[in-house]
Amino acid sequence: MRKNAGYRLDEAICVYDLAEQLGIEVRFSDIPSMEGMLYCNPDPVIIISSLRPLGRRSFTCAHELGHFNYGHGTVVDELVWKSRKTGFDSKEFAADCFSGALLMPKMAVQRAFFLRDWSIEGSTPGQIHSVSNYFGVGYSTLIHHLSKSLRLLPDHQAEQLLRVGPRKAQAQAIGWESDEKVWVVDPHWSGRAIDAEVGDLMLVHGEPDFEGNCIERYDRWADGRLFRACHPGIGKVRDSSGWAAFVRVSRRSFVGRSIFRHLPEEADR
Repeated sequence: MRKNAGYRLDEAICVYDLAEQLGIEVRFSDIPSMEGMLYCNPDPVIIISSLRPLGRRSFTCAHELGHFNYGHGTVVDELVWKSRKTGFDSKEFAADCFSGALLMPKMAVQRAFFLRDWSIEGSTPGQIHSVSNYFGVGYSTLIHHLSKSLRLLPDHQAEQLLRVGPRKAQAQAIGWESDEKVWVVDPHWSGRAIDAEVGDLMLVHGEPDFEGNCIERYDRWADGRLFRACHPGIGKVRDSSGWAAFVRVSRRSFVGRSIFRHLPEEADR
């Protein structure tokens, strides 16, 4: 599926862009009881709950692409299905495996740690947080994938990392406690835009500057600058080394078609 959409296997992707390139419409809805849905007739549409965390939405979209890839037909994944003791569901298991492989291929994961000179086996919570940012998935999702799917992280190390939790892991990555989501961005970020929501913070290493009005300078930091996502839109951060990355900011908990999530509210009515 990556190959068909023209994506490399050693970089992170935006799963919503991939789906649209394959002719599958993606929409966000504020249905509280649903994780996601694949509707196959007459044209495929994926519906994702906008009430879930960003990383969970991304994994759910890839999960629905798994159902599409395997020809499972129209599927509704409710919020409660994982908590029910209904036994093994081969279709859901296959879609979960597909999602992990699509978003976090082994080559891309190993490259992400290698470029930063980090050891996967000896990774810290802050490093896991930073890499999970890059792949657009949750902190725990990356740990489980490294441990159970790729077998690159020993079980005892995975258990220790999971006990820390995402909030403390973010604090270790940035050096302070924050109620906001903080994207940790370094010069090794490539292959996908920084997809933030209004109110998110971005800690960008180096001496970066920015273009556009969707982000603003927020504060300085020992190794870089702190920006805040302030308005829906598309911009860019760059530094003097030649590195640059696009920034796409959407409204928080956006409802509507995914291709409109970065537009001002009046533009997508």
